[in-house]
Amino acid sequence: MPEITMPRLSDTMQEGTIARWLKKPGDTVNKGDILGEIETDKATMDLEAYDAGVLEQILAQEGETVPIGQTIAIIGTGAGTTTAPKQEQPAQAAAQASAPTAQAASPAPAANAPRESVAAGDGAAVTASPLARRMAEEHSIDLRQVQATGPGGRVVRDDIEDFLEQRGAPSAAHAPAPMSATPPQAAPAPAAPPSAPPDTELVKLSRVQMLIARRLTESKQTIPHFYVSSEVDMTDVLAMRQTLNATAGEEGVKVTVNDLIVKAAALALEKYPEVNSSLKDDHFIRYKHIHVGMAVDAPTGLVVPVIRDANTKGVRSIARESKALIAKARNNKLTPADLEGGTFSVSNLGMMDASNFIAVINPPQAAILAVAATRKQFVPVDGQPVIRDLMTMTMSTDHRILSGAAVARFLQEVKRLLQNPYTLLG
Repeated sequence: MPEITMPRLSDTMQEGTIARWLKKPGDTVNKGDILGEIETDKATMDLEAYDAGVLEQILAQEGETVPIGQTIAIIGTGAGTTTAPKQEQPAQAAAQASAPTAQAASPAPAANAPRESVAAGDGAAVTASPLARRMAEEHSIDLRQVQATGPGGRVVRDDIEDFLEQRGAPSAAHAPAPMSATPPQAAPAPAAPPSAPPDTELVKLSRVQMLIARRLTESKQTIPHFYVSSEVDMTDVLAMRQTLNATAGEEGVKVTVNDLIVKAAALALEKYPEVNSSLKDDHFIRYKHIHVGMAVDAPTGLVVPVIRDANTKGVRSIARESKALIAKARNNKLTPADLEGGTFSVSNLGMMDASNFIAVINPPQAAILAVAATRKQFVPVDGQPVIRDLMTMTMSTDHRILSGAAVARFLQEVKRLLQNPYTLLG
């Protein structure tokens, strides 16, 4: 029977979380069908079927985190789809002391492969997922005390977390034996402190949110940030954008301000390649390609899909590509290829009326450009006050790679391009 294992969906992926199953046991599966969704350290990805048949068993629950290569489902002829094997599993475990070969006679040995049984003192065995077993060891939990809700009576991560919540804060002094006594019943107070407001809730971070938290903490702790700001007169570029969109027609792609900023940044990186670099040990890495990432507010958190070779693409091509990437981000459909390889980033909060802000560098890049809202202000022109559209942009930079003067020159070039906008169309 074909086993569906946790696939490697990115270079950095070590494990994946079952976000949801789109098929259920008993469903017919064709090659290419999407069985479910896997949440990785980068994005939520589709789990594709490479064999046809009937989905007989699901071995990893929604929300369960599984290492790469572990079996998470079984596709077969449909003979093993019934619930009988799952009902027999606890009986087999109970009878293991008198009939050690009972499990070997199980009708679905492949389904038992990813499960791990921990011998109990009374001769029975507790079936647990590798993650649940590891968590039990870390918290000195006797698996016999845990209520199993997984497939076939298996203890899974959620069961361990429920047990910990009921038991309260774990103590290193507790060994498995004393845990069968009553003290765990007396410890719920630490799990729900009386001082906690009654109208709050705990929201578990997704894998993407955990990755963001880890990377941004690493960025601020290990990279010496410094910041340079510049004010840009956007009056002419906004007028040009209006003309471009008017000539595109109703079916044509509309160019956004962010598309023009991405193009300007890419051309400035072409002129100042030292900004398009990173640091590794005692070497600077100068990237030959200019791949500009753009920060997008997605349901799972901030993601940064990448416009590749942005310096060689026209603004309409950038607009078309960015629109597609934003749609994928907001539908959790970005792939690792969409997110990898960025050499510089742009974060734009202008559409949210942010007057000024600074961004955190996306490692290992050297810098990120934060773009604020465009505001109408009076400026002197030939001695007379004239209303112009002004925008503030601030670059956060790794001081190990770039000096203040290098950043100022780069911003001057971005400003020059935006204030002479038809140079962006060349």
